[in-house]
Amino acid sequence: MATGVKKRNASQVLYVYGITHGEGGRVPVAPGVDGSVAVESLPCADLVCWISRVDKREFADELAKNMENLEWLAEVSVRHQHVVAAIAKSHDILPARFGTVFRTQASLAADVVKRKALLESDLKRISGCEEWGLKVFSAQSKAPAAIAANSGREYLRAKAAVLHAEPRPGADTELQRLLDALDELAVESAPGGGAVSRGQRGLEWQGSMLVKRAQRNKLQLVVARFSQEWEGARRIELSGPWPPYSFVSRAQEKQAGRT
Repeated sequence: MATGVKKRNASQVLYVYGITHGEGGRVPVAPGVDGSVAVESLPCADLVCWISRVDKREFADELAKNMENLEWLAEVSVRHQHVVAAIAKSHDILPARFGTVFRTQASLAADVVKRKALLESDLKRISGCEEWGLKVFSAQSKAPAAIAANSGREYLRAKAAVLHAEPRPGADTELQRLLDALDELAVESAPGGGAVSRGQRGLEWQGSMLVKRAQRNKLQLVVARFSQEWEGARRIELSGPWPPYSFVSRAQEKQAGRT
């Protein structure tokens, strides 16, 4: 249920998960970013902002400091992702960057009004779509070992260490056949898609694609076909579907922040 204007609590800020069309809708059952507060839908300039009212000190005044605490960051960022995913089950959503907060409803509404044309354009572009990630590994190289960790802090540290390894070279003619097939299905590829991540042994290509939900089966069939053709030579890893994190306009990400 959409909420109206509430009296401001000076000790709270509005934490934003994303923006959608349509008023209200099913409110996610996932806990808010702090693990306890509710998720709300807030009408803003004929759009809907999905928010939680969180502690100002933790999520605004000391946010930069808290983000250096890897245990805190791991737990809170996962909650953020869970809320966005829950909203995406019933809405096309433009996910907000992690840590986007506003001090008042008025400042949030003003920001949405300022960016309304860009937001509407992005919402039209992602309508009916979901994000998929794809990686291609050389089977001659061992798959990257799973990161073992007993806590969020250990996981992030281990992952950071892995990322310092050297990347491997990119696509060849056979790989291009797969990319051409994916281009026929994808509405869009993420900016920079195809760059090889560091530290993943045998990784030859990776990218993100925006694909219509109705094309999901075709995407999986293409991946299955190439996986069969490349058996023993290459391994394909498909992940998703995800909310379209990689397809929010970069200009929008730069404008949205802590206000």
